[in-house]
Amino acid sequence: MSILTICGVAVITAVLALMLRGHSPHGAMLMSIASGVLIFLSVLNHIPDTLFGLSDLLSESGVDPSKLTILFKVMGICYITEFTCDCVTEAGLMSLSTNLSFAGKVLVLLSALPLFEQIIQVIRNLGGIS
Repeated sequence: MSILTICGVAVITAVLALMLRGHSPHGAMLMSIASGVLIFLSVLNHIPDTLFGLSDLLSESGVDPSKLTILFKVMGICYITEFTCDCVTEAGLMSLSTNLSFAGKVLVLLSALPLFEQIIQVIRNLGGIS
């Protein structure tokens, strides 16, 4: 599915949801979430190609594969959290969306902890601190 098709689906859904919102707010919300899931699923099959392309590109650069795993994990957490926060916000649950966003940030920090440890080790080595 091309980006023009995806954008077309999004615009049509937005117009229909706005028209439906006055009669059935729940129906408009469900339509919006269903459209978001449809768009997400339509690009889902492109994710492996993208990840393999990035992996090949970065492996040629000599970057440690463990760093790539952390990068991909953090990217996944960010994308999934953002998509879910948007759906929850659309449902009118801002407090839940805020808490979900915070949870995503904590999980990103936790996932990147090995990189922070390596950075601190490099700083110690440069400073002559054991």
